[in-house]
Amino acid sequence: MAYVIDKQATLDLVGPSAEYEFDVAAHAFSRTVYVARAKNGTVRLRAWKLESSGSFTPVGTEHVVGSGGRTRITVFDNHRIVVAWLDASSALQVRGYTGTSNGGLLDGGGQTVETTITHFNLASVGVTTGVPQGDPGNVVYYAYRHFALTTLSANGGWKLVLGTVLDSADVYLGPVALGGPGDKISLACARLNENFNGTHPRKAFTLCRDAGQIKTRSWRMAGAGVTSLATAAENKALGIAAVHGMSIAQGNDIFASVVWPGASNATSRLQVISLAVGGAMTVYASAEITQNPVFAPLQHHSSNAAVAYSTSDGKLAVAAWRFAKPGSSGAARTVLASKTSAELFTQVRLTTLLPPDGDYPVALVTLGRVASGMLRLVSWRLKSTLAARLRKPASGLRKGKASPSA
Repeated sequence: MAYVIDKQATLDLVGPSAEYEFDVAAHAFSRTVYVARAKNGTVRLRAWKLESSGSFTPVGTEHVVGSGGRTRITVFDNHRIVVAWLDASSALQVRGYTGTSNGGLLDGGGQTVETTITHFNLASVGVTTGVPQGDPGNVVYYAYRHFALTTLSANGGWKLVLGTVLDSADVYLGPVALGGPGDKISLACARLNENFNGTHPRKAFTLCRDAGQIKTRSWRMAGAGVTSLATAAENKALGIAAVHGMSIAQGNDIFASVVWPGASNATSRLQVISLAVGGAMTVYASAEITQNPVFAPLQHHSSNAAVAYSTSDGKLAVAAWRFAKPGSSGAARTVLASKTSAELFTQVRLTTLLPPDGDYPVALVTLGRVASGMLRLVSWRLKSTLAARLRKPASGLRKGKASPSA
């Protein structure tokens, strides 16, 4: 099957934001795109409706989350939203919201995670209790969603925190696990739950830098606790890192990691890693690549991912990548489709609006920052050219007329 990516529309946002002080996420069912950003020392949340044409229609009004800078956002399938940010005193704050189809935001309240924080990550986990497979097609109702945070303390050491946002959008924190020394932490979660001794936790993967080494660790996460499973270390410099979690099927979780520098400063190293039931990590495919991407899911169950990155001449590019599956003999990464545009972003964030698996098109949205600090939303569409051909009537046939060979 062949794929193509089209660039659809752009929207310039008013006012500048610093690097790391903006993020984008989306609610697929309502096609609502949310931007969390810091502007003039205040973290704000705003929504747009992504139209079928790719254009952005503002809905609701801008909501003031709190004072601060660096911010991240995640949006769950039940339209609960979690915003995390560092306030002016370097305390990490989280706040929950209920989103609505008209862009309204109902504040559920917030919590202080920890003080004196210098860096953090936020990742969606989902449901981990009472469900054998965390799947968007599962119609059973659950009154909560989990999220994960990594927190790096100014006093040294980092932690992995599991949080919960309820239907009321109230946010609760815990359990917490110590990660140890290190910095430049990256975090990713698998897409599906395990079936482990009658429980249904979610696997997670972290990567960090510590004393000239790259350290990786696998985790098992659920409301009952956060458990460290396995660790690995190698002597290697780390400047930039990104990780992404995928689930091919239940019990078949893989993670992609990209670290710069790779074999030289001109490349980055991609590794594809499988996790055993006990958490043992196996690097089964690797490659030297020229991109340092940010990731987003491309399908619910697959080894595919959406990526965004800057090309060698500084232009924005988006792509669909397919990673090798465990046991396969193919390339570590196959580029299914890519598209480059004229935007010259200093930093970019990426989200996707996922249809049911196997359906196309898939909507992608980037939020990028130019050198002046201005932000721009860009919409993209990944489509299957085979699906497009199958929908197109055969040449010479008219609606309601049978084929001569029918």
